[in-house]
Amino acid sequence: MLTEPRHAGTRRSEPAFFDDRARVSALRACGAVSFGVFVLLAIVVAAKASKGTDQSIDDSLNRFALRDTGITDFFKAVTDAGSPTVTLGLGLLVAVAFYLLRMRTSAYFAAASVIGAYAIAYVAKKGVNRPRPHWDAAHTISTESGASFPSGHATGTSTLAAVLILAAVPLLAGPAARRIAQTVLVLYVIVIVASRPVLGVHFPTDVLAGAALGTGWTLLCASVLRPWRDRVSNRWSARDPLRRTGR
Repeated sequence: MLTEPRHAGTRRSEPAFFDDRARVSALRACGAVSFGVFVLLAIVVAAKASKGTDQSIDDSLNRFALRDTGITDFFKAVTDAGSPTVTLGLGLLVAVAFYLLRMRTSAYFAAASVIGAYAIAYVAKKGVNRPRPHWDAAHTISTESGASFPSGHATGTSTLAAVLILAAVPLLAGPAARRIAQTVLVLYVIVIVASRPVLGVHFPTDVLAGAALGTGWTLLCASVLRPWRDRVSNRWSARDPLRRTGR
């Protein structure tokens, strides 16, 4: 008889943000759509159905890049900031930082997102085995080796940005700081993704597929691991010293 009222009171005082089913459903739906775009592009590219359109767009971008050397120099300077080595390394550092802060779910989320996205991209590169764009000496701006589809730069930057937006940005104090951080991360992805076809080292479908893969996979990981629960737990503990001490 004594436990029933206490249980009812606990349920009444439970914060509304513990019910996250709507958020999970939204993440799962958006992630599935984005990942589905990646799969569709992989099928189209493997069937060589986009070859003509891709080459036409690449030719136009190449003429633009050769005509505007300022834009080309800018993209050359920033494109390495989205290299797979950089984004994978930063993603794993973020995972370690979360782990040291005892935000274990966020740590697992970051690690699963960046490692999983690159693993899928690696398998897709081997499976589709698409050659990179080929230019003669007069039209060559930059050179890269390896398979072209999907873009590792696009995969890595979109994954890293999505991880930070979902797990790190909400920790910032104040909505203005969060909006600025989100804007910077989105611009970072756009600049890196745009740099690859402009520099002539990827086709447009390569970067679109990479961005769709990175974003979709990260959203699906978030829908399963729910990294925001770390913040819920930490805030609850800060407000309730009894829960913090385990009494």
